[in-house]
Amino acid sequence: MKIVYSWLKEFLPDAPSSERLEELLAGLGLETESITKLAPPPSRVVFGRVLQVENLEGKEVRRLVVDIGQEVQVISAAPNAKAGVGVALALPGTVLPDGSELRVRTIAGLESYGMALSPKELGVGDYAGGLLEFAPEALPPGTPLAEAWGPDEVIEVEITPNRPDWLSVYGVARDLAALGLSLVRPSPKPQTTPLPLPFGVWIEDPEGCDRFTLSYARGVRVGPSPLWVQRRLYAAGMRPISNVVDATNYAMLELGNPMHAYDAAFIREGLVVRRARNGEKLVTLDGQERTLDERDLLIAVKDGPQTRPAGLAGVMGGLEDEIRETTSAVALEVAHFDPVRVRRTARRLGLKTEASYRFERGVDKDGQLLAADRFMELLQAWGGPNVQVAQDRLDLNHTQPHPPIAFRPAYASRLVGLEYPEATQAEVLRRLGCTVEPTDQAGVWAVTPPSHRVDLNIEEDLVEEVARVVGYEQIPTTLPSFFPHPDNLGVEAPYEANERLKQVMAGLGFQEVLNYSWSSPEECTLMRAPAPTVFMQNPQTPDRTALRTALYPGLLRNLQTALAQGEEEPFLLFEVGKVFRQVESLHLAALLCGDPVPGLWQKGLGGGFFALKGLLEAAAHNLGSCVRVEKEAVPYLHPGISGAVYWNEQKVGQIGALHPAIAEALELPPVFLFELALPLSRGSGGFVDIARYPASMRDLAVVVPDATPYAEVERLIRAGAGEYLEKLEVFDVYRGKPLEEGQKSLAFHLSFRHPERTLTDPETDGFMQNIIAALEQKGFAIRR
Repeated sequence: MKIVYSWLKEFLPDAPSSERLEELLAGLGLETESITKLAPPPSRVVFGRVLQVENLEGKEVRRLVVDIGQEVQVISAAPNAKAGVGVALALPGTVLPDGSELRVRTIAGLESYGMALSPKELGVGDYAGGLLEFAPEALPPGTPLAEAWGPDEVIEVEITPNRPDWLSVYGVARDLAALGLSLVRPSPKPQTTPLPLPFGVWIEDPEGCDRFTLSYARGVRVGPSPLWVQRRLYAAGMRPISNVVDATNYAMLELGNPMHAYDAAFIREGLVVRRARNGEKLVTLDGQERTLDERDLLIAVKDGPQTRPAGLAGVMGGLEDEIRETTSAVALEVAHFDPVRVRRTARRLGLKTEASYRFERGVDKDGQLLAADRFMELLQAWGGPNVQVAQDRLDLNHTQPHPPIAFRPAYASRLVGLEYPEATQAEVLRRLGCTVEPTDQAGVWAVTPPSHRVDLNIEEDLVEEVARVVGYEQIPTTLPSFFPHPDNLGVEAPYEANERLKQVMAGLGFQEVLNYSWSSPEECTLMRAPAPTVFMQNPQTPDRTALRTALYPGLLRNLQTALAQGEEEPFLLFEVGKVFRQVESLHLAALLCGDPVPGLWQKGLGGGFFALKGLLEAAAHNLGSCVRVEKEAVPYLHPGISGAVYWNEQKVGQIGALHPAIAEALELPPVFLFELALPLSRGSGGFVDIARYPASMRDLAVVVPDATPYAEVERLIRAGAGEYLEKLEVFDVYRGKPLEEGQKSLAFHLSFRHPERTLTDPETDGFMQNIIAALEQKGFAIRR
């Protein structure tokens, strides 16, 4: 929002410089985006009165005779050039804001003495479609425009959505006054006359409009607004239209309540506030025809038993009832509309206006009468000497008073961590417009916020106001002592466990992904995942209609995308996220595609099922746990390469190769997956000191039937080795001569270590003899 400094000074006479104001506003929570110095117009830009306009046959330009103390000829193509208006005339020798210098020019065969300027050419606005229009008596002809448009400043601030009361000059001044600055409160007093009101008002939808006022004035002469008004409107980012329309915009920018002026001759019996009908049409002020539906709140004109649309409530008025040059009587609407309804209509129709911007955030529901009086006061000042304002007005008020908030001064001090005197807190709240009353309960006040503070609803809101006005810089920087309640001890443990799990997975080379929690029945069927049970009432897309029941489909989609983009294998992906079956639960899923350990002596050994199983075992080892896999059929995994995962002997999920049917449907290469339910139980592992004594190494080759699983051989070796076997790893698997068909040789490295001394060779040989005996007893042979 742009705040004109001279305008702000009218409400804060002792306001400091704009640079100091920037600091004060920042302390109140208003961030200043920029401070712009407005220079006066160039000295050779003067006020001129157009005496005559002559069309030139066959030309797009016209000849203007302009009085600047003497009559001069100016050639202009502006469509709004007409006799009887004032213009900004740049004389020859003027250097315009864009750097160009004017000279006497010949246009269409006629000499043009200077140039009548548009707002853009003078550098006061973006409008370039016509001339600046002033009242003919605004200044004596030939007066430099700089005498009326002196230097000024514009402070542009960023308004947060929760503070609509800042969306006006007076609103910002009112908040600054809470810091101790003197405030001039607006008290408009238009001269009123007992006039009959020629219209009525009917509210058919009080939920959408809880207050509607309609005021009346006649004897209005429509024309340009005063020079100083146009200067302020341009500086605030609005284009002047006419004195009536400018009065609505000026009062809105000043006080914050949007309003709409109707040509009273066109509103028949009065106005009706109702819901629009599906398919109803309205041509808005921008000339666009809008198709409405029953969600839109409509202002309609009552004409007998029928009503016709006249405007979109809180958004934009209709073209048919707009103020025009022939308007002589004005009906002024100032209302309070439901913010949600206004926002919904504005967004659906793509209409963002100054009015909707304010109504969406919430305007002062008790500020309508003040705003209407200010408009009428301006109208009498700008609309000619014969303006009569009706003494009575229509005011349909269904607003509810703000209930008082129980406020405890001691709680405010305790919450902020700074001891605020009770007198200071009461003074701050009263300066902000709140009423502060004692209650029957000791230490508790009843505080009623002002109607313009729609953001004050609970006690903590008031505490924040005390801290904000007294000054956040007063709050001590040391943190208060914090003693957690016993019920809160350890509440962060699940989060820390998940973060530790993610660190371990990332350390093993996996890349974390985050997918949407949505899926669809079709995807679950394709991926052979459990059918969804929780469906979205308003899905964003057809493929996101339900909450997911497994994580691995998302990983497969990630893999599809990566392959489609030409990324090369290997892929190691994992995700920790929620799944939604009968109950909500947290899962870990991981995917392997390709060989994450390249360069091995035999192709394919760097990837596949055993690589993924090894990574899972490594993750368990890092977390002080153990994991094993038992063969089990899983719907989404390969029938021959799938199993159940047991974490610390507790079944937690499945691991295996992706089912060939799914891989074929998704056009994927061999993929290996596991998905586990969290939390994973904690192991009993702890810190192990670095070994102080050397290990004793032995190798062993065992011949077993080809169908014998590695786990069985490992179990026999560990059982026979005793407690000093530190490490066991297979380094070779051999089939072929001289072994008999159907047999294989498993070769192992064994490492023995005693924690308190060095093992002797006889001791290690004894361990090996025990192992060999256990293997031979099972019927396995030792390869010599």
